[in-house]
Amino acid sequence: MSATQRRIVLPLVTFIVFLLVWQTVSLIFNIPVYLMPAPTEIFKGGMRLGPALFSNTLETLTTILIGFALSCAIGIPLGVLVSVNRLTSEAIYPLIVFLNAVPIVAIAPILVVIFGTDMTARLIIVTLIAFFPIMVATASGILDTPDEMLDLARVAGASPLTEILTVRLPHAVVFIFGGLRIGVTVAVVGAVVAEFVNANKGLGFLVTSSTAQFAIPTAMACVVMLALVSVALYESVNLVHRTFFSWSLRHEPGH
Repeated sequence: MSATQRRIVLPLVTFIVFLLVWQTVSLIFNIPVYLMPAPTEIFKGGMRLGPALFSNTLETLTTILIGFALSCAIGIPLGVLVSVNRLTSEAIYPLIVFLNAVPIVAIAPILVVIFGTDMTARLIIVTLIAFFPIMVATASGILDTPDEMLDLARVAGASPLTEILTVRLPHAVVFIFGGLRIGVTVAVVGAVVAEFVNANKGLGFLVTSSTAQFAIPTAMACVVMLALVSVALYESVNLVHRTFFSWSLRHEPGH
């Protein structure tokens, strides 16, 4: 079996075994559905939602993608800025760390009061939770640029901007994609938190409304869909990396 086949087959087999064990335990111990629904009950709960499951998934996915795009648009330039300009780093980095330390769940209701009940508050929540790992990864990659490469660029007469675009950023690509992989998964968390607080549609809304009615299998079906969305987005970032920036993979251990 090739390495590529193992990466597909082994996780798939493990997941199937996990589902079988879960189903068996639920049946043997007769665990109530409202405590731990079996996989078959979760599937039935998803089927009961019908097309609503997919329409609400699309709503949540829209929030995730727009918020993630905003996080990239803010996090990558900010990461470059704080890594190449000491004054900027000393001035704003402590503030950024402070903002990241504030629990998003705590400020989410405040953001709804300030920005209203439309998508704006949800996008702000997703952006706040997702941009920090992207910014930190970008800054780490920029600072990791070897001195020999920087000396060569300066000897060649490169301007600071040219040095960033042709030397520092290409070296930082593998770091940036590491941050993007983290950012896109926490963006899912941010979207769900936002929908818990302020939404009348979306998977987060379905989870809260289902649990309020003690429809635990239906809520679990929404959670499973969220997990599938998160995995799909993570692999999409990997695919973009491998397709358009394959030259940078040599920097990653194991490639």
